[in-house]
Amino acid sequence: MKTWIRCLALLFASAIVAGCGDPASGPPTADKSEEMNLEQVAEMLREFQLNNGKPPKNLKELKANPGGALGGVELVASGAVVVPFGVTLPDTKEEPGGSPNEEVLAYGKDVPTQGGAVLLLNRTVRRMTADEFKAATLAMP
Repeated sequence: MKTWIRCLALLFASAIVAGCGDPASGPPTADKSEEMNLEQVAEMLREFQLNNGKPPKNLKELKANPGGALGGVELVASGAVVVPFGVTLPDTKEEPGGSPNEEVLAYGKDVPTQGGAVLLLNRTVRRMTADEFKAATLAMP
């Protein structure tokens, strides 16, 4: 029941935010969409760890108990976002960036070849070129 209330509250809040702002700004750009997708995955992983005391060890476990961020599960299940399972978040506070950990936790499927937005272990999002991504440290369980 709590999960449904959270989902509805998040949906309602998103609708309000979507209605605010400059109408001339239009829909989000592809770059902003990538970043929003990674932020959604970050919240999903944070909620899973908070609810279960550990990170998800596989997709099946994540699907069984996704928390309030169902869209994040869909992004991972579809392969649009790559996530190594079993990586413990060092900080599960609401605001991201609470730890200095900057290993790459998740990324869009095209980032290794084309560059793009990546989610760091401290749950912040950064843009990287393909070469920067290849040189970056990936978070491991």
